[in-house]
Amino acid sequence: MKANKVVVLGGGVLGSQIAYQSAFSGIETVIYDINDAAIAAAQKKIDSYPDQYAHDLGATQDQLDAANSNISLTLDLASAITGADVIIEAVSENIKVKESVYQGLKPYIGENTLLLTNTSTLIPSQLIGFAPNKNRFLAMHFANLIWIHNVAEIMWAPETPQTAIDDAIDFAKQIKMIPIPIKKEVSGYVMNSIFLSMINAALLLWADDVTDPILIDKNWMVSMGVDRGPFGFLDIMGLNTAVNIEKGFLANTGNQKFQTVVDKLQAMVDAGKLGIETGEGFYTYPDPEYQQAAFVQG
Repeated sequence: MKANKVVVLGGGVLGSQIAYQSAFSGIETVIYDINDAAIAAAQKKIDSYPDQYAHDLGATQDQLDAANSNISLTLDLASAITGADVIIEAVSENIKVKESVYQGLKPYIGENTLLLTNTSTLIPSQLIGFAPNKNRFLAMHFANLIWIHNVAEIMWAPETPQTAIDDAIDFAKQIKMIPIPIKKEVSGYVMNSIFLSMINAALLLWADDVTDPILIDKNWMVSMGVDRGPFGFLDIMGLNTAVNIEKGFLANTGNQKFQTVVDKLQAMVDAGKLGIETGEGFYTYPDPEYQQAAFVQG
C-alpha cells in the first residue's frame, strides 16, 4: 500500500507531530480539528517543527518547504477525509470521545480507507465495535518526538485481516517509522508498558509526598545517565494527556493512591499548566531547569 493522502484527526501534541512527519515524507496531509482555537494551537505546533527537523535531522530548506506545502488544517471533516487513504485518530484518551469521532466519520469514510488510532493505553478490541471500516481498523502508537523516536507500534483485534496489518506496516515504513507489530493485545503496548511503569512510580512517590518532582528527576538522571527524568517526560507528554491516562489506571486497578495522582495533576491542568504546550508544567519553558548543566551537579 502507498498512501497519497493522510488525514489526522486532532492536532494536539502527537497529532501535529504525526501530521508533520507524514507531510515531510511527501504525502498530502490534512489536520482536522473541532474549532478555531484548536486549529490555531495546532498551527503553532506545526510552525515549530521545521527548526527541530533542521536541528535534529539535518533537514534542508527544500525538504522543509516541501513538507510545509504538503500540510493543511481544516474544520471541515467531510472535505478533509474525501479521498483519504489513511485516517489517523489522535484525539484524547477517552473511549466516549473516540466513539463520537468514529460516528462522525461514518457518512464520509471510504471503504478501503485505513483507520488507525493513536491510543496509548486502549486496545483495538475496546474500540472496534463502534469503528467504521472494521476490517481496516488498527492501532498505531507513536512515541513523542516521532522524528527522532521513530517507532510505530502496530496492534490489531483478533478478527483483523492480514491485508490490513500488512498495509499498516507499509504505511509506517512510508512515513519513515520502524514498525513494531504486537501480536497480542496489551494495554500500554510495549513502549508504555515499560515507560508508564517508571512514570507511575514517580507519580506515586510525588502523591505520597516522598520528595518533590525536581529531586525525583535529578535522582533518575544522575543514576541512569539520561537527559531527562519522569517529570520532564510528563511535560512533553502533556499533563492533560497524563491525567486521562492516570484516570485509566485508577479505574483499572482500584488503587486509591492513583486518585491522589489524578487530583494533583488535574489541579495543574485546571491552572493551565499543561507542560511544554503552555510553557509551564513541572518546569518552565523554553529553558527547563533540567537542561542546565548545574542541574545534575549538586
